[in-house]
Amino acid sequence: MACEADGPGVSSRLHGPPGMNKWTYRWKKLREHPRPVRFVLSRLLWRTGLSPFFVLEMPRGFRIRFYPSSISAALWSDPESRSADEDFVWAVLRAGDRYIDAGANIGQLALAASNRVGRGGEVIAIEAHPEIFRFLEGNAELNHTTNLTTLHCALGAGPGEVALTTRRSDDQNYISDGGTVRVQMRTLDELVAPRPTRLLKLDVEGYELPVLQGATAVLDHTEIVYCELSTGNCRRFGYAPREVEQLLLGKGFVFVRTGDAGKPAIVTSEYFSSLPDESLPATGYNLVAVRPSVAQEVLQMLSAEGWIPVSEGASSRDR
Repeated sequence: MACEADGPGVSSRLHGPPGMNKWTYRWKKLREHPRPVRFVLSRLLWRTGLSPFFVLEMPRGFRIRFYPSSISAALWSDPESRSADEDFVWAVLRAGDRYIDAGANIGQLALAASNRVGRGGEVIAIEAHPEIFRFLEGNAELNHTTNLTTLHCALGAGPGEVALTTRRSDDQNYISDGGTVRVQMRTLDELVAPRPTRLLKLDVEGYELPVLQGATAVLDHTEIVYCELSTGNCRRFGYAPREVEQLLLGKGFVFVRTGDAGKPAIVTSEYFSSLPDESLPATGYNLVAVRPSVAQEVLQMLSAEGWIPVSEGASSRDR
């Protein structure tokens, strides 16, 4: 489990581009924020410990408590700031579906999925960091969910124990030999019964390949995989994003990318990892893998929602 320090791109996301003073960068970001006053207020509430007294009503009918975490603060200051992933989950899920969220954080996507799949569906939300898991559980209780199961562990290719970082940018915590928090690691195949699954979403800060290697049976029953990939994050653990694409292709998946006229299209070979590094967003990209049997259905759903996968740019919903 040996890993390096922060990969390329992490420092720039936190402190700005090389050569830019961090305060200059922060001022620039504040000026660009759509709701700068609320952004400043969110930081004050976070620092004073008052934030948990506030609850955000989200557009898709669920609630998020303003816990002291970076995603909670981002959503409270601008509910649309992290909408692209939620748009995707909402677009492809149907009533009665099963959704697995590996790296659920405070539960934004899991709660949206819970509303989308309804009482006849199932949502499994897995979070490794103990403090963030506590926030996830709190949001599940706040929404009185009956179809959402929360699980606390790290995921990987095999069982064991690992250490996690504890960062203020807590949506970027990752497995590290120098981590300050130790947690149990399990495989998805150990945790989750292999039955039909509509969507498996992964956001595990570079550990995507080991997680998928421990999910052979789950993948065999999964129709769609939505996976965040970053060259820098993958490099921490000694592999490249191409290896994730190769694993999914070997499992019979195909990929969704932007085609002609900006519409989603299907590709049956490596796509994103074949692009030069300078063509990829600094913070990575979202890989969408689908079974050929549902590919056209997924394309229609994404097109209807106006969702556009990343192609030499960041993932977004066409607004």
